Amino acid sequence: MSFSTVLQTCCRAYAEFSYGGSPLQLPYRLGGKRTPEEIRSAISAWAGTSVKTTAEIRDYVRHHPRQTGIDCSGLVYYTLNEASSGAVRAFFEKRLNKRGLLNYRYGISAANLTNAACGTRITAANNIKPGCVMRFAGGKHVLVIHSVSRDSSGNVTRIEYTHSNGSKGPHHASITIGDPTKDLNHASQIWQDIAYTDAKAKHLYNYTLLLTPIAGLE
Repeated sequence: MSFSTVLQTCCRAYAEFSYGGSPLQLPYRLGGKRTPEEIRSAISAWAGTSVKTTAEIRDYVRHHPRQTGIDCSGLVYYTLNEASSGAVRAFFEKRLNKRGLLNYRYGISAANLTNAACGTRITAANNIKPGCVMRFAGGKHVLVIHSVSRDSSGNVTRIEYTHSNGSKGPHHASITIGDPTKDLNHASQIWQDIAYTDAKAKHLYNYTLLLTPIAGLE
């Protein structure tokens, strides 16, 4: 599968998480670095052999964020590294001098994932591609773009992204592009995110970055 296809699949694994056929909203947890498989295994270990109702499972997930939660950098690192077949991990292990250490449980911070020295800053919506990350709040938060829609002329019309924040946990959101030559905080772009108003998102937004290890991936 292509980089973009795997990235979208990995984003859905968190934002559209399900267990036993039932959709579940995963919680946010600062320091949460579990993979979707590990979260599913934690639920399974709790459930054991007894039959649990969907309400019981949802209650367990909501009240046990240590076992089921994910933070922003945990989500972004997992999705980008899986989609790039390990290229993101290899790049940061070399850059941070942590060879063999950056497994998902250890992780990479939001600040490092959005460090401008680790890629190319994108200042126009037309140049954004799946895999770009967005830096929020001075590097305290990171979001990953997984889909980009274009019109018949090739201009970007919509950007879709996924992130995990303190109020809503992992979820999808989007930006309607009014002027593809402008940055994402321009007045012509409209953010649709259950965690933020348009104005709040634009206030928190710092810049978009295309990380060096995924620059050539499609």
